[in-house]
Amino acid sequence: MEKEVISSRQFTIITFLLSIGTAILIIPSSIASSSKQDAWIAASIGVVLSLLVVKLFVTLGDQTPTLNFIEANEKLLGRFFGKITVVCFLSLTLFAGGELLYFIGAFMKTEVMPETPTMAFALLFIIIIMYATYLGIENFARSAEILFPMFVLIFIFFVVSITPQIKFENIQPIMEASKTSILYSIIRFISVFSFSLVMLLMIYPASVNVQQSSKKGFFIGMLLGGFVLVTLIILSILVLGPANTASRTFPSYALAQRISIGNFLQRIEIIMAFMWIVSIFIRTFMYFYTTVVGIAQIMKLKDHRPLILPMGIIMVGLSQIVHPDIVHSNIYNDEIWPIYAFVCTILLPILLLIVAVIRNRKSLGNSTEMGHADSNEGQMTDASNAVSNQVNQTKPDNTDSHQENQAKPNNMNSNQENQTKPATMNSNQENQTKPATMNSNQENQTNDANTDSTQDNQDNQEKTDNPVSTQDNQDKSATSNSSQVIQSEAGNATSKQDDQATPDKTSSDKKNLE
Repeated sequence: MEKEVISSRQFTIITFLLSIGTAILIIPSSIASSSKQDAWIAASIGVVLSLLVVKLFVTLGDQTPTLNFIEANEKLLGRFFGKITVVCFLSLTLFAGGELLYFIGAFMKTEVMPETPTMAFALLFIIIIMYATYLGIENFARSAEILFPMFVLIFIFFVVSITPQIKFENIQPIMEASKTSILYSIIRFISVFSFSLVMLLMIYPASVNVQQSSKKGFFIGMLLGGFVLVTLIILSILVLGPANTASRTFPSYALAQRISIGNFLQRIEIIMAFMWIVSIFIRTFMYFYTTVVGIAQIMKLKDHRPLILPMGIIMVGLSQIVHPDIVHSNIYNDEIWPIYAFVCTILLPILLLIVAVIRNRKSLGNSTEMGHADSNEGQMTDASNAVSNQVNQTKPDNTDSHQENQAKPNNMNSNQENQTKPATMNSNQENQTKPATMNSNQENQTNDANTDSTQDNQDNQEKTDNPVSTQDNQDKSATSNSSQVIQSEAGNATSKQDDQATPDKTSSDKKNLE
């Protein structure tokens, strides 16, 4: 499959809606049962401490910028131990996704459609999740981008509409809860609010286009989500009171039922439920997407889409057996979930971060050592290159001198040829100017002189060949060829003289007969 990339703004929106999730309905009653009217203080401290959790996730993402959370486990812990940790983590995502489907069915059956079975709501909702997973993370991010302004507008309308029913005496006295109850409320809030943000490591930073702005978006989205939850907790306590908030299963939905504007605009709580449906859709998708992609990577599958249908069926079946009733769900969320989530979402990332830091330091040390070795080798190679360059520079001079030495005999031979040619031309001219009355003896003498001159030329050539004999075979062949040329030219000159002398002989014989 091609790598999918989302923008940093889309990542911020996903972080914002994911942090809210199911907390928008269940978290007010959970922490109000222990901290009473100081539940908003515990929630505020929990938001601040969640910055450390986000910092952990961001730091781990920076150590493995090209890998998602599943790939980072196998890369850092090895193939064997990495698969073990991935299986433990995927068991968390699978059970958490099934539990979210259970919450959807329980909420709709309890508050909206009592006669409809929970299986119908879980099945309809998982179809949407499966289709979004099939389309990919890019289309999911676009849908979150569309749902975000609707969520914000409904939330603002909700706050403005419920404000007239606020009673400040419900929040008094402040700081009455014990430190133990506050601490327990903080742990409960963080486990529901920020532990699930580890799912974002499946897309951060490998699938985000701008890493630096997405890092800021991670913190901004978490803070905005925490602001929404703290606001809902404060409104629930101020309007319903701490006792009524703790006794309700879905206090924020009950809070929306109190909205009444001029006895005309009433019973609009189902519109308020839209906020919860949007946020739980984002969180359920991230759990399901992580489970499917993680299993595909463990099984070395190139495409995770064939696993969407079977995993969807498994998650729907799991939603029907994960909690037999709402009491079991509350006990699980208060006592088991914080410990289970802490091990898989906090301790595991800490372990991966420690291993990543150690490996990066070792790799940096090895790279520096290799750098020193490469620098030493580079210096040696530079020195050898300098020596070779000097040698190469001297070699052309020597070759030029050899070429000059080779060229000199050829020049000497050419000079000799040029000297012999005028001589022969002069002899030819002299022979032509001689009177026709020359006798045969004089002609023979001239022939002897020509032959002597050719012998002298040969002697001169032999003398010039003496310094050339010390050179290579190519020089010898060149000189021998030049001497042959000189001899052939001398022979041609004598033949011409003989041809010119024969008519003279015939003319002299005719005169003697007369």
